[in-house]
Order: sequence, then C-alpha cells, then structure tokens
Amino acid sequence: MNKSFFITLLFLTITPLLVSGCNFHNKTDKDKGPQPFPSVSVPVMLTGQEVAEYAASHYWNRYFDSTAVWNGISDTLIGGVTKEAMTGAVRDYIMALWSIPYDKAIAAQENLMSLAEKSLHTTDTSGTIYSFLTTTMESALYHPLSELRNEGFYIPVLESMIRTGYTGDKSHAAYHHQLTTCLNNCPGSFAADFTFTDAHGLQHSLYDIQSEYILLLFSNPGCPACREIIGMLKNSPIINAMERDGRIRLLSIYIDEDLAEWYKGLSDYPDVWITGYNEDLSIRDRLVYDVRAIPSLYLLDKDKRVIFKDISPGMLNLQLEIL
Repeated sequence: MNKSFFITLLFLTITPLLVSGCNFHNKTDKDKGPQPFPSVSVPVMLTGQEVAEYAASHYWNRYFDSTAVWNGISDTLIGGVTKEAMTGAVRDYIMALWSIPYDKAIAAQENLMSLAEKSLHTTDTSGTIYSFLTTTMESALYHPLSELRNEGFYIPVLESMIRTGYTGDKSHAAYHHQLTTCLNNCPGSFAADFTFTDAHGLQHSLYDIQSEYILLLFSNPGCPACREIIGMLKNSPIINAMERDGRIRLLSIYIDEDLAEWYKGLSDYPDVWITGYNEDLSIRDRLVYDVRAIPSLYLLDKDKRVIFKDISPGMLNLQLEIL
C-alpha cells in the first residue's frame, strides 16, 4: 500500500514541530512569552510510517511537561502558547492522526486525554488547557461541516469529559448523547443492515451488495450540497479508477418520505450507482444510522465493517489513495 502521500502531508504540516529548536521547558522567566508550541523529538532511527506514528503518539508530551513552567503567565495564553498557535497545533495533530492506522490514532487520543486529565490536578487546575482542547476537538472532529471531522477520534475526548465532569457550557446529558451518536456504526463495527427500494420497486438490503468496498451516501436529490458532493464523487479519479477495477460500489440512499421528489432527482445520480430509498424510514426514525447532516458518506469494507463514518469528501479522496 502506498502511504507516501500521507507521510509527505504529515511532514508538511508538522515538520516545524519535529525540529528541536527552543528549549521550551527550561524557561523560568515568567515575564517572557508567549512560547512556541514545543517540538516532537523523533528518534533518528525511525523512518517512514514509524515517524508518523511516533510523532502522533508523542505529539503532546513536551507541551504538558512544559506547562508547569509556562501555564498562567498570561490570561491570554494556554499553557504559555497563544490560542492561534494552539489551534494550529491541534489541526496539525489531527492531520497526523489521519495519517496513521485507526487503532494507533485512538491510542494517541487516549494518551492526550490522559495527559490533559492529569494536568487538571497539577498545572491546569483552572481547566484552561483542558477546556480549550475539548472545545477545539469538538469543533474539529464532531461538527458536521468540519473537513477534519471524525467521530471515532472524538470518542476518547467524550469519554474523558464524562469521566472528569469538565463539560463546559453543556450538560453531561448532552455529551452522553454525543457519545451514543458516535458509537452508532462507529469505525471498526459492522454497519447496521437496512432495506431499500430501487426505482423499479424492487427491494434490496445493504448486505446484498458484494464489493471490496462500498461507498454509502445518504443524500437528498436536488439539494445543492448533495449535488456538489455527487459531482465531486463522479469526477474523482481515484473513485472512477476503483469503479473500473470493480473494487468499489456506490450506494446512494434517500431517507425521507417525499418519493415524488426522489424520483424527480434520480437523473442527478450516475447510472452505475445503486440508488434507492429507505421505504420503512428506519434509518431516520429509528436512528439505524444517526445521520446528523445531509449529505453524509460512509466507507465500508467487503465484510460491511465501517472504515470511515461521515467522512468529508476531501478526506475520503486522500484516504482512498492508500487503500
């Protein structure tokens, strides 16, 4: 498998952090600051994918080691780092998570939240760092319009917030609901089966479809965002190549009840796609799939395990390059 693209992308985004420069945690003058986000010191013997995995799993270690010195030097800084620099660090870190295997990304997230929780009892008793991280992660990983969204990566953050009780402006119930949503058809689980009816009135099920990969699209015909994503998928070189090779099938499902509207919009979809509507409305009404926004994309493997849930089109194209 060719993972060179993601290794390159990782280095483009976090190389400035990999190079040792400032001696961040040796500073003691509280009048100085703000400080740059500290570097990740990658052992020289590591190469290729090992660098990406090490950088992601150790990304936050030096930062939390340093907050004992720099936290609190200014109300406008977060552990000695500006909000802008911290926001960039979180984004680069999430890109690093996307570049490594899912299980290792989850382990990196669990490590981050463990460090953040420990800091609540030492250097971050006001919860400034913890609140910033959880709020930023929610926006980046859970917001339906975020290009980086990944509910799987967000699960360790939710579990930590529920465990610690640091839930900011929202109630515990709100985050329990988010966790339930994220666990529904989460990556690694078998996708819930459902039935759908095609334009000829024939009924099928998700598990009837046999393919190395299935790209499941929940969409409404005629909606501008859906037309945009349909156009992107139709014009994707990697998807077209995988279709030609018989490696992927595209399944578009309508989950509402206005069938006249659905039939009217069928011309939006390529003939090679499988299209249908969920006649019993179980996907929407019984939350067989918790579709928070339309359109929504899922990538499944040949056994119907979820690889990616509600992935953005841009990230999907990047990820398909390494399958």
